[in-house]
Amino acid sequence: MTLSAFDRAYDELLLRWPVSTEEQDVATPYGPTRVHVCGPAGGAPLVLLPGGSATGLVWFANAPALATRYRVHAVDLLGDAGRTRRQGTAPKNSADLTAWLDALLDGLGLTRTHLCGHSYGAWLAATYALHAPHRINRLALIDPTQIFAAFRPGYLLHALPTLIRPSQDRARAFLAWETAGAPLDET
Repeated sequence: MTLSAFDRAYDELLLRWPVSTEEQDVATPYGPTRVHVCGPAGGAPLVLLPGGSATGLVWFANAPALATRYRVHAVDLLGDAGRTRRQGTAPKNSADLTAWLDALLDGLGLTRTHLCGHSYGAWLAATYALHAPHRINRLALIDPTQIFAAFRPGYLLHALPTLIRPSQDRARAFLAWETAGAPLDET
């Protein structure tokens, strides 16, 4: 079997993680969720949720430093890029997503955790913290989507072509606009 370009890039990015990183597939009612785990077994748990269209591997630049103190769990989100496989009933609303995250934390054996999310992952983290505050030690939100304000119309106009008819070229053009032309890391 030949690997897709996505799978090759995914595996290449995984090589940028600490050597001790383990991959786990955690059973949930919505399908198995891929989690990348590193750091000391006795470290305080830290769950990292990426933004939309990204995988848990996007935290590669942060993982080595975080793993010196925390037991890092970087999640490939349900229904998004990565190796989490959605099976059974698809989540339809935020209650389904918080139920999925409940099942994921249970499967990881985490009764309490630090929770950090970026963009859509930050929205999910904030939503989850409201749902289950007793399970959260600390919450970190990086560029949270629609937590403190709605999308600006100009942003949505730039995003619309990618949302309506996704393609690699449209995604690259939107990313170049969104990052003001910063150089891209191809992986």
